[in-house]
Amino acid sequence: MEPTADHPSVSEKRPSSPLPVRLALAPYEAVSGGFAGVWWPYSRDLVDELPVLVEAMDGVGSITRVILGIESWPRIPHQIPVGGNFVTAGWFVSGHEQHEILLCSYRDGFRTLLVVPPATASDTADWLLSTPVPADGSCTATELLASATARFEVLPVDDQR
Repeated sequence: MEPTADHPSVSEKRPSSPLPVRLALAPYEAVSGGFAGVWWPYSRDLVDELPVLVEAMDGVGSITRVILGIESWPRIPHQIPVGGNFVTAGWFVSGHEQHEILLCSYRDGFRTLLVVPPATASDTADWLLSTPVPADGSCTATELLASATARFEVLPVDDQR
């Protein structure tokens, strides 16, 4: 059975035109238990988004399995076609960090990416993509997203009468 979750816009789809993957990776040697990079998908449709991510990760090994937050994706099929192969998908249940994806390769280990929600403001997402995420595991994905969002929020100016 595939997990489902209530999401306000489950009909979101990746734009049909070929757009580049929005991904920033740290060198593999720099990652010591924290985030290996940041991914900003265009939609919450895993069947559309995962193949593009996996193909972009081709240089870091063959991805055979992914684990991600059930609250962030409306439908997580057990097997997702990627090229001529399938990637097995699993999920973190509620209560576990929902803004990350774990990419596993039998040959090359795993990488954890911060997942920026598709509806995130572009200035916030661009900042996350261009700023190295802590590779030491000192911040959770939710903390990083909150910090980046707060950085770009416009504070109301008090009326100086």
